[in-house]
Amino acid sequence: MNGKKSSETHLSRREFLGLSALGLGISLAGARSASAAPPAASPYDVAILYDPVKCVGCRACQMACKRWNKLPNESTDPLGIYESPRDLSAITWNIIKLRRTAVGWHFFNYQCQHCTDAACVEVCPTGALSHDPMGFVALDREKCNGCGYCTQFCPYGVPHLQIADILTGAAKSAKCTFCQDRLRSGIGGPSCAEACPVGALTWGKRGDLLEKARARVAELQAQGMNARIYGENEAGGLHRLSILLDEPEQYGLPSVPKTPAFARAWQRIIQPLGNVAFGAALAGILGVFLFVRRKIRMEEVR
Repeated sequence: MNGKKSSETHLSRREFLGLSALGLGISLAGARSASAAPPAASPYDVAILYDPVKCVGCRACQMACKRWNKLPNESTDPLGIYESPRDLSAITWNIIKLRRTAVGWHFFNYQCQHCTDAACVEVCPTGALSHDPMGFVALDREKCNGCGYCTQFCPYGVPHLQIADILTGAAKSAKCTFCQDRLRSGIGGPSCAEACPVGALTWGKRGDLLEKARARVAELQAQGMNARIYGENEAGGLHRLSILLDEPEQYGLPSVPKTPAFARAWQRIIQPLGNVAFGAALAGILGVFLFVRRKIRMEEVR
């Protein structure tokens, strides 16, 4: 009897450990995938450069963005008369604001920064937000489950949730997509940059734009302006480069944009740990099932 009992215990334990190892292996594979480093910014990536000194505040970029992306106006007028939006939102992805800096009042354009080290991509659980091979942060609304994590962790406050179903309250993330449909189909570049009549917004290869920005900064500095490039290294390198005439904070931009630790932990630690827990639980259930099944068979043999 003792021999049989020992044999039964040894066998069930082996089965349980085998299943646990399988579940853990699958989970760790997921963890390795989740911990992959973000892509490095390439000089061949596409990017946008904004020069506020050239900007006249015509809002052609703002209107072109709405037209191309079929975004409604943000009007509080009962007749639906157009009103300039006050900030980025689910239906305003590009906006011109008047800012006061060390050189006085001037216009400044805001849109998605298309970070290389993008917090929104880090926390997106469905892959709706991703790094496009061309460099920008793409959005696939079909994959979006409306969790809202991207809206909470973006250091620039860019993504917003847009109600997709009034009855259920289901929502989808919305933000500038770099006119990904235009680029992928070869129609052209971002509608905002192509609509700018004064060349304040331009687009092209990131390396070329950085050279252009450096030359422009040197020119402005020679005129006594405290000009600098914003986006060359911030958040791993932005694909929306800007020339600033004051500290980033004066424009409402973080001087050192950071991906919160929890954002990195979400996909790299918390989700993998969830997989481990699930794998262990599954292995435990199967182990108990096999143990009970073997006990029944042994009872039948007796």
